[in-house]
Amino acid sequence: MARQSRFTAAQRHSAVLRAFEGSEDVESVAEELGVHAATLYRWAKESHRDAGESTRLRLIRTAQDMLRDHTYTSVTVEAVAARSSVAPRTAFHTFAGKADLFQAAVDDAATQLIAAIAAASAEATWPAEPVGQLGVFLTIAARSIYATSAAHVLFRDVGVPRQGGPAEDWHSAFVDAVAALISAGIAGGELAADVDVHATARVIAGAMRGIHAAVFDGADPAVAVRSVGRLVAMVPAAAGGGHEDANVT
Repeated sequence: MARQSRFTAAQRHSAVLRAFEGSEDVESVAEELGVHAATLYRWAKESHRDAGESTRLRLIRTAQDMLRDHTYTSVTVEAVAARSSVAPRTAFHTFAGKADLFQAAVDDAATQLIAAIAAASAEATWPAEPVGQLGVFLTIAARSIYATSAAHVLFRDVGVPRQGGPAEDWHSAFVDAVAALISAGIAGGELAADVDVHATARVIAGAMRGIHAAVFDGADPAVAVRSVGRLVAMVPAAAGGGHEDANVT
C-alpha cells in the first residue's frame, strides 16, 4: 500500500506554483517543505496530468450535453471547446479531432452505464427461474439507462460514427447476456425448444433501443420501464408455460 502524503493536494499544488511559476526556486521551496527537489518535480508532473484529465473530462461532458439538441455533423470541436471554456488549441491537443472527441463521449457514456447496471444488479432481488431473471435484467438495464444522463448518446440517432470501444462492446455483451438467459429458459423447460436464441436476443435488444430512444426524445420513462418488462413475452413459452412482468425490488 502506498504511503499517504503528509501534504494535501492543495498544499502540493501551491508548492508547484511557487517553485515553477513564482519568484522562488525549486531548491528553496523544497528545503522549506523538508522534501527533496525531485519530489517537487514529481508533484508538477502529477499536477499537469490531473489538469489534463480534468480538461479531457470537461470536453467529453460538454460534447455529451451538446448532443442533446444537436447532431454530430452540426457540432464542431471549437464549439465544444468554447462551451467548456477550453482553448481550441488545448482541445485539439487533447483529442486528435472531432471523431476522436465524440467517440470518447460515447464510450464514456457506455462506461457510466455499465457501472450503473452493475451496481443496480448487485442490489436487486433475483428470481430463481431464468425467464424471471431475464425480466429483471431488462428492467434494471432500462432504469439504469434513464438514470444515466449521458446515455442518450447511445440510443438517439445523433450521427456519431461508431468504431468499436466500450459502446459497441457493451451492446454485444448485452445481447449475449439476453441470449444466455433465453438459453437457460429453454434448458429449464420454461421457453419453447425451437426458439432462435441469438435472433430473439437481437430483436429484444433492438426493441429496447427503440423504447430508449423514445424516452430520450420525451416519452415517459415509467411507461417505458413497464414496456421493457413485457418484452419477455416476445420469447415463445413452452407448452403450458407463461410469462409475467418483471418486478425489481
